[in-house]
Amino acid sequence: MTASKGNNLYFKGYVGIESEKIAFVSEDKESANQFLTNHPDAIRIDATGKIVMPGLINTHTHVAMALLRGISDDVPLMEWLEQHIWPIEGKMGYQEVYDGARLGILEMLMGGTTTFVDMYPYEEAVAEAAESAGIRALVSPCPMDFRMEHFENDWKQVQKRFSSSRLVSMWMGPHAIYTLSGKNLQRSISLSKELGIGSHVHLAETQTEQDNCMAQHGMSPTEYMEKEGLFTTKTLAAHCVVMSDHDIEILVKNGVSVAHNPQSNMKLASGIAPVKKMLDAGINVSIGTDGASSNNDLDMWEEMRSASLLQKVSTLDPCAIPAYTALQMATVNGAKAIGREGELGVIAAGAFADVILVDLEKAHLYPHTNLISELVYSAHASDVDTVIVNGSIVVENRKCLTMNAQEVCSTAQKHIDALMTK
Repeated sequence: MTASKGNNLYFKGYVGIESEKIAFVSEDKESANQFLTNHPDAIRIDATGKIVMPGLINTHTHVAMALLRGISDDVPLMEWLEQHIWPIEGKMGYQEVYDGARLGILEMLMGGTTTFVDMYPYEEAVAEAAESAGIRALVSPCPMDFRMEHFENDWKQVQKRFSSSRLVSMWMGPHAIYTLSGKNLQRSISLSKELGIGSHVHLAETQTEQDNCMAQHGMSPTEYMEKEGLFTTKTLAAHCVVMSDHDIEILVKNGVSVAHNPQSNMKLASGIAPVKKMLDAGINVSIGTDGASSNNDLDMWEEMRSASLLQKVSTLDPCAIPAYTALQMATVNGAKAIGREGELGVIAAGAFADVILVDLEKAHLYPHTNLISELVYSAHASDVDTVIVNGSIVVENRKCLTMNAQEVCSTAQKHIDALMTK
């Protein structure tokens, strides 16, 4: 399943990978034989009974929050942040973020996510964890009014250590209008322009955010961010739940991409983002999980399914988000959202070799009548058998080759036990 334009399904095909790129995609066995002749030491993977498809792209998460899974449930967003999340995050340092990120990355790799877009303090630690594990990451050092000194150090360290990385890249991550004053927002925008990078922001997540912005500034969060100039940088806006028609027009005009987080929005009762309306208007909408403490997992298969079903029931239109559209949101749309269209999210010659194999020999995927439907409406993260990132095998036969899963999990448990008693 290529996810590219034209023929998307080869029922018997071959994919050749050379170094970090896809060399060919073909139904022609002779092409495969010629490739093997030219590369006699090539690793051969028999994908019989499996579907070969692009790795999934999670366009909004706080991966280290896997460490905080389950510590606060069933409360509204601001209470969740102010009374539960921010206090414990204040006790976390580089090592806790690094090991929390490893836990989240392990979960994502095992579920077929090959690229994630992150926003958090200590993004240097997240970048280190990502590069070590062999997953592609776009990290976003996160300016907030009460963390500006830390932010300035963080982005400089990420740039210093990972500017030549093949897996890690950086954008700015201005957190949200309710945590960032105009002066500090302008600092983030200036840095994005100076460094030639994009911005990753929370936008219009709740009605409370909308009401407070209207009371303080006389305009919606989207209107405010446009006025402040955020959208003069390439912008990926997470959530976009409370959106007027005018807000949608602003996103269209400025080429802003959206990261839709259906399960987090449901769990925090933030609302239902008008995804169909945004797609119909021409906005590039991708999919994210948000953090594992507000979801409570990093399973992109569940997010695809939820994105489709939630739009169907909210619009009373069973055609609102078809299965293939949801799959595109998790692959090609994600690549476009981070400026990697044609490079990621597709199985095509010249694209980076971020490839997953999904085992179709499962009772919940039989009978095979519509493979796209089976992937979106029936598949689970546990169906992913093999994961290749940048041409390297990182998961094989359901085993992560780059991390000791037992050690990652036990270390995370030790950290949260200690944090809960501080």
